[in-house]
Amino acid sequence: MAKGSVSRKQLLKEPDKFITFSGKLIAFGRSNLKAILIGAGVMIALVVVLVTVRQVADRNERRASMLTEKAMAKYSAALQDTDSKTAFDRIKPDFSALFDQYGSRRAVRIARIVYADISYQAGDADTAVAMYKRALDDFEQSSALKNIIVSGLGHAYALKKEYPESIRYFKMISDGQEKTLKGDALFNMACLYEAGGEKEKSTAMFQQLLADFPGSMYEALARERISG
Repeated sequence: MAKGSVSRKQLLKEPDKFITFSGKLIAFGRSNLKAILIGAGVMIALVVVLVTVRQVADRNERRASMLTEKAMAKYSAALQDTDSKTAFDRIKPDFSALFDQYGSRRAVRIARIVYADISYQAGDADTAVAMYKRALDDFEQSSALKNIIVSGLGHAYALKKEYPESIRYFKMISDGQEKTLKGDALFNMACLYEAGGEKEKSTAMFQQLLADFPGSMYEALARERISG
């Protein structure tokens, strides 16, 4: 995967926004242009999702939260000495048991989004799509979370090289009122149109991105694409 010039470290200046269930910082810390094109928004968004989970009095909910955090810690530790695919293989049983035992709990509904992204990072687009679609049913009424999930589907279908389907999901975000990941969606649509040889549509998306989200992390790349 080619290295790029945009670092995720630039996005981690406010640690309180990127915490796990127990308040620990999660930083997966990878930076590359390809991730921006087909995946940058997902990992960033997921840690924001994690912040929304609250511990409640229910014992099973607390247990589900604890097991989710444990599985995430295991995955983070695995990434220190191996690749994403091997780390994914190591935590499959943990998430499978979590889904089987506590599938209806809020923490586990969040965990499905986390697992979808882990699957995506490991290159398992089919599992990512399945998890995101299940999560879409779980969070249909939450516009911000829905955008995060729909964005994940867009990224996963891009990984599958099913570009029309990828564009369809990103377009759902760009056409909606909710702002969450809208800039990311416009940028990815522009890149997908460009890759498909639809220069006019690509330029239109880049121009909309610059107009709607001035000063975004994509601005320099968008201007470069338009001028090129």
